[in-house]
Amino acid sequence: MVLNLYYPVTLVEGILIFGVYSFAGWIIEVVYRSWSQRRFVNAGFLFGPFVPLYGMGALLVCTLGFVMKGYHPFFFIMAIAIVLSMLEYFIGFFSEKTLGLKLWDYSNNRFNLHGRICLTFSIVWTLLAVGLALFVHPKIYSAIKSLDPVLSQQLATAFMFYYVVDLSISTISAFKFKKKASDLLANFSFKSDEELQTIIRSLKRLLNSFPNLNRYLDGTFQNNLRMRVGNVISKITNQAVKELKSRKPIDKEYISIVKDILMNSEFQKLRNYYHHNSSIYDHARRVSYVSYKICKVLNLDYRAAARGGLLHDFFLYDWRTHTEPELASNKLHGIHHPRIALKNSEKQFLLSEKEKDIIVKHMWPLTLTPPRYRESYVVTFVDKYLSSAEFFAEFAKKATSFTRRKYS
Repeated sequence: MVLNLYYPVTLVEGILIFGVYSFAGWIIEVVYRSWSQRRFVNAGFLFGPFVPLYGMGALLVCTLGFVMKGYHPFFFIMAIAIVLSMLEYFIGFFSEKTLGLKLWDYSNNRFNLHGRICLTFSIVWTLLAVGLALFVHPKIYSAIKSLDPVLSQQLATAFMFYYVVDLSISTISAFKFKKKASDLLANFSFKSDEELQTIIRSLKRLLNSFPNLNRYLDGTFQNNLRMRVGNVISKITNQAVKELKSRKPIDKEYISIVKDILMNSEFQKLRNYYHHNSSIYDHARRVSYVSYKICKVLNLDYRAAARGGLLHDFFLYDWRTHTEPELASNKLHGIHHPRIALKNSEKQFLLSEKEKDIIVKHMWPLTLTPPRYRESYVVTFVDKYLSSAEFFAEFAKKATSFTRRKYS
């Protein structure tokens, strides 16, 4: 058994095939991204409706059809898998080395290579390519062949002109993205909220198209924040946690800001739900108080940070075994609980826009939309810092207990 996928093409026809499949790839990506993010997303690196990776893949499959004419289908399919995986790996490597941006990352998938390719998606691309080669490409090939030669040449010329212009503009935009992101990270404390929002809005297209860039921005942001104010955060965190653990009264100003929340009967129920190594109530107090201290040092809105930080985990269920009515068991707690916390908070308290933003954005970048305010970033990073510290403290305690039992 052999597959006859040999379709000879001229240079002009090759350009048109590249354009058709780049457009088809854009449609596939838009449907996938828009469905996963629940809103329309202009997917891909380019501004226009083309994803060149798909066009390149189509041309490579066509080339394989010529090179492997007469081969057994198994070898042809394996060749497609290898070539498409190499293409995706090379494009990922090129974007990282040239632009300094990791546009996608399969590091969390099993059987991945440097996060640029993984077995699951390689199989998906291979099956998609084989299906197109067998059932779709013959019709597209016939349609392009039937075009008037003069019209084909005009269409190919117009497309290449547009493609070069769009690729140039998009590449410049990617370099600007990196520059603006670096500026945001380097001058975070010195910019107004309006300036921060202007920068974030300008980054939004690529962040939506490539969600992994949120992780890049978040990781770089955290590293930068640790370098610039790490000593301040560490000192304040240690001091604040000691004050909370001791019997000494903490800042009267802080208590006056959050007293109504701490005394609220619904909020008091958080004492009944275990979090990392204590109750949600205790975790929220730590995040709130540390955020309040840091915002005072940085001359930010410490009142919003204290209240928003205290309410950021206002959910009344065990996040490990959650069920209705607050959150169905098939939904991810990490993604959905910020909105549940905001809903519960709004039922009990009058919130400012900044406090709402702190509550609903504290899981960024797991929730894709970046925070609007610097106070939101502070609470976000304090929450991550304390959650990690609490988790590892609990892990160390269990490991010590296990070791003692084993060798007792």
